[in-house]
Amino acid sequence: MALVGRLLRAKAQEKVERAGISNYSFDQDVLVMCGVRYTIAACDCGEPDCDGVRLEKDAAVASRILQ
Repeated sequence: MALVGRLLRAKAQEKVERAGISNYSFDQDVLVMCGVRYTIAACDCGEPDCDGVRLEKDAAVASRILQ
């Protein structure tokens, strides 16, 4: 895993733990939280309270489930 990937993963883990969520794991570069898969991406929105990480529901998995 690249250094950038490790840093984003660490920030995502910190974000989840700060929110008080303990039911999570990582599958490669995907965060699995309460059975829902989230891709981890860098955030450059520029907001002062931004932690630099963005979590997005994994749309590919969601579309396969709906079919």
